[in-house]
Amino acid sequence: MDFIEEAKKLGFSDAYKLVFLSEYRVFCEESACGNYDKNPACPPESGTVEEMKERALDYENTLVLQTTQDRLMDYRKAKLAHNKLTEQLSEKMKECGKTDILIMSAGPYKHNSCMSAYCVDAQKMADAVGMQCWTNDGKFRYFSQILFRE
Repeated sequence: MDFIEEAKKLGFSDAYKLVFLSEYRVFCEESACGNYDKNPACPPESGTVEEMKERALDYENTLVLQTTQDRLMDYRKAKLAHNKLTEQLSEKMKECGKTDILIMSAGPYKHNSCMSAYCVDAQKMADAVGMQCWTNDGKFRYFSQILFRE
């Protein structure tokens, strides 16, 4: 199955394979989302920077997934919709035999840690795959990653 095409069918704007890039977890430590030390998918319970980076770098492949929403939409609902799409794609991947999957969600979602917890710099990730991240076009962009082995 072509997972990139399957991602697009589900409604992701873009999907690309990417080599993992790591840089910081400062947003977690500042508790920008309010989940630091409160959610098991979030630091510090989710692991140290080194442990999470090592866990992610153990995977061979990454799908970088993006949805784009109008700023007039409720951002919490849009982020939840993005994470549900990510979960749907990961289930399709499991049905095709990809059982060892790691999801980096848009914010903590269920048992999945977000990209900030894994120290992913969203702007550098977006630049690496030719996606837009921070722009002034009136859109919210949500990112997630599905890491898997061939």
